[in-house]
Amino acid sequence: MLLPRWLPPLDPPPLTWHAMLTSWTFDPAVTVPLLIASALYLWGVLRVRRRGDAWSWRRTVFWLLGVLGVLVGTSSALGVYDRVLFSVPAIQHMVLQMIAPVGLVLGAPTSLALRTLPRRGRTVLLVVLHTRWVRSVSHPVAAFAIFAVTQFAFYYTPLLGLSLTNAWVHDLMHLHFVAAGFLFYWALLAVDPTPHRVRFSLKMLLVVGMAPIHILLGIPIMMTSTLFAAEFYTALDRDWGPSLLDDQHLGGAILWGFGDIAAIALIFAFTHQWYASDERTARRTDRQLDRLYGDGPTIRPWWLTDSTDTPPDVLGPQRDGT
Repeated sequence: MLLPRWLPPLDPPPLTWHAMLTSWTFDPAVTVPLLIASALYLWGVLRVRRRGDAWSWRRTVFWLLGVLGVLVGTSSALGVYDRVLFSVPAIQHMVLQMIAPVGLVLGAPTSLALRTLPRRGRTVLLVVLHTRWVRSVSHPVAAFAIFAVTQFAFYYTPLLGLSLTNAWVHDLMHLHFVAAGFLFYWALLAVDPTPHRVRFSLKMLLVVGMAPIHILLGIPIMMTSTLFAAEFYTALDRDWGPSLLDDQHLGGAILWGFGDIAAIALIFAFTHQWYASDERTARRTDRQLDRLYGDGPTIRPWWLTDSTDTPPDVLGPQRDGT
């Protein structure tokens, strides 16, 4: 096994509520790049503010929440027990791929970079964003495919066993889960400038498609009687917690249920986004009408006009005595 000293041991104490709240680890391969990215983000926000430009504090909060999500997914008890129980990495990967990237994307890091980098840096970033490779992988359909295939490839190929015995594969898979989730939400939410502008109906279809993907991912794991990475988990000789097969079935249920919950949450979020977009369009139309016609009184439509106010020539000729 290629296991550096910073990885937690394979014989931790039983996973109790106390251990769940107090167990922490430090993986520099994930934590150091994350802290550097956070420092650069905060430096960019400070530079924008010093210049007198506005930057929404909500974006900064979302970014920090996303960073916190990655840290919890890799450094909390999820990182301590992710090579001991099958169900723990099931939770961990959902956090890294489906929760933490939402905050990172809503932080709009690309927009912040375009507002803080010097001219040459902005030019390079824009060129990269419009390269053929970035345009290909950043289309919502392609990003959805990468998002879905990542999970199947991890659990149904030797990647699972390799990540349990090789620390570098272990860390690279964590980073890949975050990157795949970020790419999917970046293309879907379009908070930052993206190479593609797709219809809302297609985005909603992809969000709804998350539910069956996780059904296909989780249910076979729940129903199988074959252990994944059996040699590794058997060698641990764990004498606490659920049995190996029960733990695997629990992990499958988590993968299934988590996907449905995330899909429902995104559907509500997209419905709200669609409603807010219609409201913005209505306000923009009102402003355009105000610029064209000013604040003067408007003419009442003929169907709302009271008959007593209608000129005689409109009502027709009037005869005496009628």
